Amino acid sequence: MTYIAFLIATFFYFSVGPGGVLHSDRWFRALQGRVDALEPDFWLGFVLLVVVPCAAFTLVYALLQEMFGAATVLLLGSAALFFSFGRLDWPALLNRCKARAAGGDLEGVLLTLEAAGRGPLKADDADAAGREAVRVLLYEGFQRWFPPVLYFLLLGPVAAVGYRLLVLGRGDQHVALKSLQHFLDWLPSRLLLLTLGVVGNFEAIRPLLLDRSFDADIATDELLLEGLEFALPVHTAEPTARLEQVRQGLQRATVVWVLVASLLVIVS
Repeated sequence: MTYIAFLIATFFYFSVGPGGVLHSDRWFRALQGRVDALEPDFWLGFVLLVVVPCAAFTLVYALLQEMFGAATVLLLGSAALFFSFGRLDWPALLNRCKARAAGGDLEGVLLTLEAAGRGPLKADDADAAGREAVRVLLYEGFQRWFPPVLYFLLLGPVAAVGYRLLVLGRGDQHVALKSLQHFLDWLPSRLLLLTLGVVGNFEAIRPLLLDRSFDADIATDELLLEGLEFALPVHTAEPTARLEQVRQGLQRATVVWVLVASLLVIVS
């Protein structure tokens, strides 16, 4: 049932896109405002913003599972995973950036990303601006689907919901959740690196996997950017080609993850 819930949520997310009731976060913003008013320390804020909602979901999930059995995993599990996916309309954002880049407006690309809440961004020249755009888009494409899926399949719906709550709260001025998100990004980002090697040039990415994967200080977005550049290099200075390579790399990786999950279900 977990696998079917994963397929249902993924199908609707990639066919319909983000949005709807499950991606309406007004309740979380209201909770966040109340937590801000308390000016809590880190751990109290973490408990109020993440642990308490997860505990409430766990209680509801357990009660419904007791009443409806495996159907709860299919229905509530699918909804929980869809909730855990990213809110950003990533394909549309990528297309807007490509349109700006095609006209040579790399500053406009960065402004587009900033308008989507991914900033502030700075670059000294065109090459740096293109690399910065790739870094942001690659990480956003990563965190919107890959970590929730991994934690859903490994640990269940509550883990996936907990990851998304961390992401929603990471910009909070009183509760510094970014370090916890960096920790939770570690395993899925390394698996994505490995996947990029499988769909691209594994020999080129292998030194990065061996030398940089266990560097706790490297930012996740920078590591993924280096991995994409090694595994799927673009032999042109054209910025649109670099942005399209982000799409292709993540699409191929998504297919691999779905296939691997399917094979594991078949052999288990």
